[in-house]
Amino acid sequence: MHPEKVWIVLVILAVVLIGANLLMLGAARSMRGLRGSDFFKSFGNATKPWKKEDEGLRELSERVRALKSNQDEPPKS
Repeated sequence: MHPEKVWIVLVILAVVLIGANLLMLGAARSMRGLRGSDFFKSFGNATKPWKKEDEGLRELSERVRALKSNQDEPPKS
């Protein structure tokens, strides 16, 4: 094979791969109904996958702490 033909094949392959990725990205965005800034916010959520569970556990911990402090107090008569 000639070196010129190899470069042409590589460029065509790169264009096809980039185009396919852009099409898949567009399809994924339209399926989710995401808009511009929402798309980037979803990446922020991906960096903290357990955020919702952590908030729930934090709330549970606060409730347990409050119950324990109420339990330690003598009953009012």
